[in-house]
Amino acid sequence: MTASAWIKRPRPRPGARARVFCVPHAGAGPSSYAHWVSELPEDVELCLVHLPGREARLAELPLDDITVIAQRVVRACVDLLDLPFALFGHSMGALVAYETARRLPVQPRRLFVSACPPAHRLVEEPPVAHLPDDEFLTEVRRAYQGIPDEVWQDSALMRMMLPALRADFAAYETYEWIPRAPLTCAVTALGGAADALVPPRSLADWAELTEGECAVEVFDGGHFYLTQARHQVQAMVTAALLSGDSLAATCPNPDRGGQA
Repeated sequence: MTASAWIKRPRPRPGARARVFCVPHAGAGPSSYAHWVSELPEDVELCLVHLPGREARLAELPLDDITVIAQRVVRACVDLLDLPFALFGHSMGALVAYETARRLPVQPRRLFVSACPPAHRLVEEPPVAHLPDDEFLTEVRRAYQGIPDEVWQDSALMRMMLPALRADFAAYETYEWIPRAPLTCAVTALGGAADALVPPRSLADWAELTEGECAVEVFDGGHFYLTQARHQVQAMVTAALLSGDSLAATCPNPDRGGQA
């Protein structure tokens, strides 16, 4: 299989029955899914999307266009679609996963979009990507509460993270949803009950973007609920890939009528 800087396979599993491709949130690298490497079952191979400008690709210029990122991800993972697979993305990573799914020659078994409003109904917030460094980081920390104190206080680390973080916010702020044929795969929209950025009631509208089943799952916590709910989410991904999609909480798709 073709190796690519864009897809990191921390533990290749020749006997795997399925794969899951995970896309990190804004500013993050593949290590944000580090715990998943040992926690997924042996049947599932973990493939981590590694965007330029972070971790081992720190010297590369980050990209600031969701569409371009998705096109590169498609190119990188096309040789790894010989098994049933799922796509999982958190926050901005969910948009990348969605746009990737729209372009793949094969649909995933299920698309997991986490802590992200529906792509066609993104909430418009005042742009911050253009702000001076200190103002930008203050706004990011205020809105997302996703920068731990120990990272915030490490000025050298923040300087390293800043280009990728700014590029990712610019990518999100300039994203424009273009109408195309809906997905045909199942979708699960996940979120935190206390996430002010992505109210749980908005997640059901992901159903409008697929002809497949749409499920909604809400957990305790805010925008980064995934830290605490990791094991529950991993179980859902595994079930989608290996257990016949036995997921709950369907949401209505107005284009199909009734329950999915």
